Amino acid sequence: MRRRLFSIFFLLLAATPCLRAQTDSLLREGDRLHREYRFEEAMDLYREAVATAPADTVPLLRARIDNCQNALVMTDFCESPVVIARQRFSRQDFFLYYPLKNQGWRQGPNVLDPSTDEDFPIYAPKGGHTVCFSAPDAVGSRNLYITRDQDTLWSAPELLGEHLLSFGNEVFPMLSEDGKTLYFSSDGLYGMGGYDLYRSTWDEEALTWGVPENLGFPYSSPADDFLLTDTSDGRYTLFASNRDCARDSVYIYVLEKRADPVRTPVRDPVALARMASLNPLDDPSRLDHGSAVSEAAPSNDDTRLYMEKMAQARALRDTIYAYEQRVDQLRARLSADSGEGRTALTAAIVEKETALTPLRNKLEETTRAIRQIEQSFLRSGVVSSSERADREVVGARSSYTFTKNSFGAKLRMKLAAPPATTQNSYKVGPVGRFAQDTRLPEGVIYQIQLFLSARHATLEEIGGLDPVYERLTSSLKYTYSVGVFRTFREALAQLNPIRKLGFPDAEITAFIDGRPVPLALARRAE
Repeated sequence: MRRRLFSIFFLLLAATPCLRAQTDSLLREGDRLHREYRFEEAMDLYREAVATAPADTVPLLRARIDNCQNALVMTDFCESPVVIARQRFSRQDFFLYYPLKNQGWRQGPNVLDPSTDEDFPIYAPKGGHTVCFSAPDAVGSRNLYITRDQDTLWSAPELLGEHLLSFGNEVFPMLSEDGKTLYFSSDGLYGMGGYDLYRSTWDEEALTWGVPENLGFPYSSPADDFLLTDTSDGRYTLFASNRDCARDSVYIYVLEKRADPVRTPVRDPVALARMASLNPLDDPSRLDHGSAVSEAAPSNDDTRLYMEKMAQARALRDTIYAYEQRVDQLRARLSADSGEGRTALTAAIVEKETALTPLRNKLEETTRAIRQIEQSFLRSGVVSSSERADREVVGARSSYTFTKNSFGAKLRMKLAAPPATTQNSYKVGPVGRFAQDTRLPEGVIYQIQLFLSARHATLEEIGGLDPVYERLTSSLKYTYSVGVFRTFREALAQLNPIRKLGFPDAEITAFIDGRPVPLALARRAE
């Protein structure tokens, strides 16, 4: 009998590497199909892998299945934006090419983010009164925080809200001008894989940020999608993605902003891939190089105008060269074509040459303006500085120029001390324990609800938390909660750590004088 058991044991040991290799093969193939927008096929392979996968790989496979299911839902609401430009940049500094304030980006480590992760800098331009940023929490996830200028001090950073927390990371937050809309990326919220793009709006009644909305196709994709923001003139939306390039680089996409975009279902993988590729239009009538210049050009009006005109001139030369090259190619094809294609080629040449005329006129006009400004500089004794006016400009062959900003100085700000917190009202040990007395103190109290159950929970189900409050609700279900917090902020700080203990659906609940109340009511009373 013992020999037979040993034989079975060794057979299982021998089979384990084979099963892992099979799982890895299915996972790689599933990932390939996932990236190609073939979500149903990818899901089939992930499910097949789950049946034989080692226990440590099953959570990853189930997450992939969820991503595919989410993606299939989002294919019912696809948008087809007008793409103005697409330009490739290094992952390390792509954000410097956004038309934001010069020297607004700050690298870590700094007072707000002590980590050494340079992939996620903080946008904190001079003169701003609010800084929204991403930083690691106590359990290693990147969360979204906010701090506000209070004259001599900045407020102690606080988490933005419970709806914006996930098992993963939330990065690159960008607030709208009015402070009521927040765009950010997350790899832990409801998404289709990698970092997706989200929008959350401020709920004035609930005094919190609302449930984030995944922006869906083609903004989000199975790849990593980052840093969505609108230009200050409201004409364009920019975001970055590594969907069609290596992971060490990204494309920045420039899209025409639409107030009410039309969304339609698209299920065909080929059509989805084409939509997500976001190829720019070849249309010189949409030429616009002004938005590329950073808002934080030097404050002197003449210098600012000089920078703008220099950027426009470079971009126009680049665009004219591209059109001339295209005309030469078409002429070469025309000379070699003796068939029916000559008519179409001739029409294409005329179209390109017609487009060149206004571009050349615009370049001549811009060049004259540059000369006038330079003469003005000479008369007033001002020398045009290459450091100011000659920052790197990436060619706008697709009707948009990207001007590279500089990093700002090391972030320095005096932060107010965080509010005093009450002594931690729960602990985590090898064995959990239920509270003997479930009464709560008077006043406003918050707890973190772990789960609901139709029956009494076991000690194993409360995962080492001590004490856990059990209550029977009017619907005859049991609620299980932990912690006694006097402020919403204290409860929020503990929410993600508790979720990561094995309670992914944990949420904050509120009480006043022992009676359950809506969170908004408790926060107003607080």
